[in-house]
Amino acid sequence: MKKFILVAAGALVAGSAVAALAMGSSNADPASAGGTLNVLGEPYYKAVAILHAQGVQTVFGGSVGSDVPQAKCIVSTQKYLNSGKMQLMLNCTKAAQPNEPTATSVATAPTAGTSDGGGARPTPGAPGVVTVTPTQVG
Repeated sequence: MKKFILVAAGALVAGSAVAALAMGSSNADPASAGGTLNVLGEPYYKAVAILHAQGVQTVFGGSVGSDVPQAKCIVSTQKYLNSGKMQLMLNCTKAAQPNEPTATSVATAPTAGTSDGGGARPTPGAPGVVTVTPTQVG
Protein backbone atom coordinates (compact mmCIF):
# COMPACT_ATOMS: atom_id res chain seq x y z
CA MET A 1 0.00 0.00 0.00
CA LYS A 2 2.88 2.37 0.78
CA LYS A 3 4.37 1.72 -2.68
CA PHE A 4 1.07 2.65 -4.31
CA ILE A 5 0.96 5.97 -2.41
CA LEU A 6 4.57 6.74 -3.35
CA VAL A 7 3.94 5.95 -7.02
CA ALA A 8 0.78 8.09 -7.04
CA ALA A 9 2.60 10.99 -5.35
CA GLY A 10 5.49 10.68 -7.81
CA ALA A 11 3.11 10.73 -10.76
CA LEU A 12 1.39 13.82 -9.35
CA VAL A 13 4.71 15.64 -8.91
CA ALA A 14 5.85 14.66 -12.41
CA GLY A 15 2.57 15.83 -13.91
CA SER A 16 2.83 19.16 -12.09
CA ALA A 17 6.40 19.64 -13.32
CA VAL A 18 5.38 18.97 -16.93
CA ALA A 19 2.48 21.41 -16.65
CA ALA A 20 4.73 24.11 -15.17
CA LEU A 21 7.32 23.66 -17.92
CA ALA A 22 4.67 23.81 -20.63
CA MET A 23 3.28 27.07 -19.25
CA GLY A 24 6.74 28.58 -19.02
CA SER A 25 7.59 27.81 -22.63
CA SER A 26 4.29 29.14 -23.96
CA ASN A 27 4.75 32.44 -22.12
CA ALA A 28 8.29 32.80 -23.49
CA ASP A 29 7.11 32.65 -27.12
CA PRO A 30 6.87 36.29 -28.27
CA ALA A 31 5.02 35.43 -31.48
CA SER A 32 2.20 33.57 -29.75
CA ALA A 33 -1.24 34.93 -30.53
CA GLY A 34 -1.88 36.37 -27.08
CA GLY A 35 1.72 37.35 -26.31
CA THR A 36 2.26 40.89 -25.10
CA LEU A 37 5.60 40.98 -26.93
CA ASN A 38 4.05 40.28 -30.33
CA VAL A 39 4.69 43.36 -32.49
CA LEU A 40 4.30 41.74 -35.92
CA GLY A 41 2.62 44.07 -38.40
CA GLU A 42 3.45 47.20 -36.40
CA PRO A 43 5.55 50.06 -37.78
CA TYR A 44 9.16 49.86 -36.53
CA TYR A 45 8.96 53.04 -34.43
CA LYS A 46 5.84 51.80 -32.66
CA ALA A 47 7.19 48.26 -32.16
CA VAL A 48 10.34 49.62 -30.51
CA ALA A 49 8.26 51.86 -28.23
CA ILE A 50 5.99 48.95 -27.22
CA LEU A 51 8.91 46.66 -26.42
CA HIS A 52 10.89 49.35 -24.56
CA ALA A 53 7.81 50.14 -22.45
CA GLN A 54 7.84 46.47 -21.39
CA GLY A 55 11.55 46.55 -20.57
CA VAL A 56 12.73 44.63 -23.66
CA GLN A 57 15.63 46.01 -25.67
CA THR A 58 15.47 45.73 -29.45
CA VAL A 59 18.01 44.92 -32.13
CA PHE A 60 17.65 45.73 -35.82
CA GLY A 61 17.77 42.44 -37.71
CA GLY A 62 17.71 43.70 -41.30
CA SER A 63 15.13 44.78 -43.83
CA VAL A 64 13.69 44.04 -47.25
CA GLY A 65 13.09 46.92 -49.67
CA SER A 66 13.80 50.62 -49.38
CA ASP A 67 10.57 52.34 -50.42
CA VAL A 68 9.85 53.96 -47.04
CA PRO A 69 11.93 55.35 -44.15
CA GLN A 70 13.10 52.77 -41.59
CA ALA A 71 10.81 54.13 -38.87
CA LYS A 72 7.75 53.41 -41.04
CA CYS A 73 8.84 49.92 -42.10
CA ILE A 74 6.56 47.09 -40.96
CA VAL A 75 7.87 44.41 -38.58
CA SER A 76 7.69 41.18 -40.60
CA THR A 77 9.47 38.78 -38.23
CA GLN A 78 10.78 38.90 -34.70
CA LYS A 79 13.06 36.65 -32.72
CA TYR A 80 13.79 36.59 -29.00
CA LEU A 81 17.56 36.29 -28.59
CA ASN A 82 19.43 34.53 -25.77
CA SER A 83 20.78 37.94 -24.72
CA GLY A 84 17.25 38.95 -23.73
CA LYS A 85 16.82 41.32 -26.68
CA MET A 86 14.20 41.17 -29.40
CA GLN A 87 15.52 41.10 -32.97
CA LEU A 88 13.17 42.77 -35.46
CA MET A 89 13.21 42.15 -39.22
CA LEU A 90 11.48 44.79 -41.33
CA ASN A 91 9.61 45.00 -44.62
CA CYS A 92 10.20 48.42 -46.17
CA THR A 93 8.32 47.88 -49.43
CA LYS A 94 5.29 49.96 -50.39
CA ALA A 95 3.25 46.76 -50.68
CA ALA A 96 3.75 46.07 -46.96
CA GLN A 97 2.46 49.46 -45.87
CA PRO A 98 -1.05 49.64 -44.42
CA ASN A 99 -3.60 51.44 -46.56
CA GLU A 100 -3.74 55.11 -45.67
CA PRO A 101 -6.99 57.02 -46.07
CA THR A 102 -7.26 58.75 -49.42
CA ALA A 103 -7.75 62.50 -49.76
CA THR A 104 -11.37 62.03 -50.89
CA SER A 105 -12.31 59.93 -47.86
CA VAL A 106 -10.74 62.47 -45.51
CA ALA A 107 -12.48 65.39 -47.24
CA THR A 108 -15.92 63.81 -46.99
CA ALA A 109 -15.68 62.97 -43.30
CA PRO A 110 -17.73 65.26 -41.02
CA THR A 111 -15.56 67.84 -39.30
CA ALA A 112 -16.08 69.27 -35.82
CA GLY A 113 -17.72 72.69 -35.94
CA THR A 114 -19.48 72.09 -39.25
CA SER A 115 -22.99 70.89 -39.89
CA ASP A 116 -22.74 70.03 -43.58
CA GLY A 117 -20.43 67.02 -43.18
CA GLY A 118 -18.26 68.38 -46.00
CA GLY A 119 -14.56 69.03 -45.96
CA ALA A 120 -14.84 72.63 -44.73
CA ARG A 121 -12.42 73.82 -42.09
CA PRO A 122 -13.69 73.73 -38.50
CA THR A 123 -14.74 76.93 -36.82
CA PRO A 124 -12.17 78.08 -34.25
CA GLY A 125 -13.63 78.01 -30.74
CA ALA A 126 -16.45 75.62 -31.69
CA PRO A 127 -17.13 72.67 -29.36
CA GLY A 128 -14.64 69.90 -29.98
CA VAL A 129 -12.16 72.13 -31.81
CA VAL A 130 -8.74 72.62 -30.25
CA THR A 131 -6.95 75.87 -30.97
CA VAL A 132 -3.16 75.71 -30.79
CA THR A 133 -1.20 78.88 -30.14
CA PRO A 134 2.51 78.69 -30.95
CA THR A 135 4.85 79.85 -28.20
CA GLN A 136 8.51 80.70 -28.80
CA VAL A 137 10.90 78.66 -26.67
CA GLY A 138 14.24 80.04 -25.52
